[in-house]
Formats: sequence, structure tokens, C-alpha cells
Amino acid sequence: MLFKDVIGQVDTKQHLLEIGKSGNIPHSQLFLSQPGAGALALALAFTQYVVCENKSDNDSCGVCGACVKAQKMIHPDIHYTYPIIAKKPSPHPSLSTDYIAEWRKEIIANPYINELEFLQAIGAENKQGNISADEARNILNGLKLTTFEAKYKIQIIWMAEALSKEGNILLKLLEEPPENTLLILIAENQEEILPTILSRCQVVKVNKIEDDAIADELLKKGVPANKAKHIAYLADGNFNDALKLIDATSSIETIRLTELLKYSIRLQEGTNSGALVKWSDDMSKIGRENLKSFLEYVLHILRETLQLKFAPNTQIRLTDDEQKTAQALLKYTNLNKISDLLELISKKHYEIERNVNPKMVLMDLSLKLNQIIHTKD
Repeated sequence: MLFKDVIGQVDTKQHLLEIGKSGNIPHSQLFLSQPGAGALALALAFTQYVVCENKSDNDSCGVCGACVKAQKMIHPDIHYTYPIIAKKPSPHPSLSTDYIAEWRKEIIANPYINELEFLQAIGAENKQGNISADEARNILNGLKLTTFEAKYKIQIIWMAEALSKEGNILLKLLEEPPENTLLILIAENQEEILPTILSRCQVVKVNKIEDDAIADELLKKGVPANKAKHIAYLADGNFNDALKLIDATSSIETIRLTELLKYSIRLQEGTNSGALVKWSDDMSKIGRENLKSFLEYVLHILRETLQLKFAPNTQIRLTDDEQKTAQALLKYTNLNKISDLLELISKKHYEIERNVNPKMVLMDLSLKLNQIIHTKD
């Protein structure tokens, strides 16, 4: 990937170019990114620049043998690790390389993809992806080998939060890697990175993409100017979300939230208990990662609803259908109630993370949501 193809991030690109030209590249870097901001795209552009045989001051050439291989993600000295699920049946431990064909296909198509979308692409369904101890040991063994073509052997670890305690296996490697070895970790949640890993890496902060940069990219895709500008604002620096909004009407998350509110609010009338049980049952089957994503979406809607109520003159990062949902919420809530709802949703997100029975979590959520909404001021 070329730096010029990375959306926005002018300062970060310049920083990485300076590092690449300096000849003094940190052996362990952590790209700490906002979701959809392009940390993986930056890592791909940076590694291509490092291996390029005819680089300029501003970018890799894009046409030499090393660049062509890097762009196809087949360069023998650039290796990739990412969250996966176990392949069964299998005579050997499951590794990232088992899914390399799917990885190349998905990332070349969209380097701004999120973890959940990638896991769905490899057939994870309701399973949570992880980076196993076997994968960590495979990284160690692979980086002991000499380079094939380039000066550096490079390891990219995408969504490094998935390492968990297995990351301890890599501590010595991160601190004292073999000569001419570069490790680039990519993460979106600093709190989930082991402190021992964080302390051994030079951190590169990847902020949200500027709205103008997203709008310009959407214009290239044929999106009309006014719509591109509106989508860029709604996406809030996340280009992956911007892509989804191009053809969006009602998202599945909006529909799910609308149903929850409808059934919970009308539960007081005693007419929707069966519908609410069915909603909870159906939602419990979508998998923990999808449930976490839904609850994060609800938190976003609640925060924007607050702004809609108390700062009506500011722009709201909601689609037309989401604004209708927010307006419906405003009929039943006030500041205290929205605050209570935010606390409730955050608690349920935590319970899902801790593997509490999803159906129980969702039923409790809907009942408590009803109590909060119908409590008299």
C-alpha cells in the first residue's frame, strides 16, 4: 500500500516517512488507533516503504518487485498475525497462516475493516477470535530465520489486544529482537494491552481521520458532495463506518434498538411480554461479539441523544432513522434517566464480556430499561 492511498493522517504519515528515511527504525512499535482510523493501512504503507527498492522522500515507488509483493501481501519478509478461531478438525494448532488467503482478500479489499467483520469473513460465527500461545511461539520461531530479500524481517500483529497473557511469550523478542527485525503491533484499546508489552514499544498515536479527508475519499467513489460531507460527519473519523453509510437506510443495529425500545416501553401495558422474550431469545443467538457491538451502538445513540436534547444547535452524528429513534427516546427520558441508561448499558456490556448468560443479560436489560423509562420524576 502506498502512503498516498492512506486516507488523511498527514502528520502521522510524515512521521513514519521520517523514521523510514532515518535508517534508525525502532524495532518495536505500537500503532494505537481510533477504530477505523487506518492504523493497519499505515502499517502496510510503512512496511512497503521499508522494503521498497526505489523509494522517494515521499513514498515507496509502487512498481519494484518488493512493492508489488507487499501490495499483494506475499512479500516473504513481511509476516502477519491476527485474531482467528481454531480450525477443526486439524492435526496441528491453528495459526494465522491457516487463514492467509482470507486475510489477503479482506485486507486488500478494505484495510479499514474491523475485527468483527474479519472474524465473520473467516466463518467465526459466534466465536471470539484470539491470538494463541502457539501463534506467539510461531512468531518467535519465524523471526529467528534470516531475511529472504529485504534488509528487514517484519512482523505485523493486528488487534494486539487479542494476545492477552500470551503476549508475555513475546516480551524478550520485543525488548531484544534479532538483528534487522521490526515488530509493529496494532491496537485500539490501550487498557487491554499488557503493561509489559506497552513499556517495550514506541507508541505511534493514530487519531480519527479528519472529516474533510473522508469526504474527499467518498467523492472519489462517486458520492455526491453534500452526501459525502454528511456521511463524513456521521462517521466521526471512522472510514469503515463511512463506507457502510454510503448505501445505508436503516441499519440492523437501528432496527434491533427500535424493537427493544418498542417492546420495553409498551411492557407497562402488559401487551408485549411475549415479544420481549422472543427479542431477547433471538438476540442471544447472534454471538457475544455481535452483542457487544450492539451495546456499544446503543451507548453511541444515548450519547448523541443527550446532545440532541441539551445542545440542539450542534450537529448530531446520527442518520435520519437514528434521529427518529433519539426523538422517541426524548419523549420518555430526561438527563437523569439517560445517565441511568448509560450506566445500565455499560454494565450489560461488561457482563457479556464476562460470559454471563446472554439471554439473562438481555431480559434483565429490557426490564430495567422499562423501569428507568417509566419511573416518575
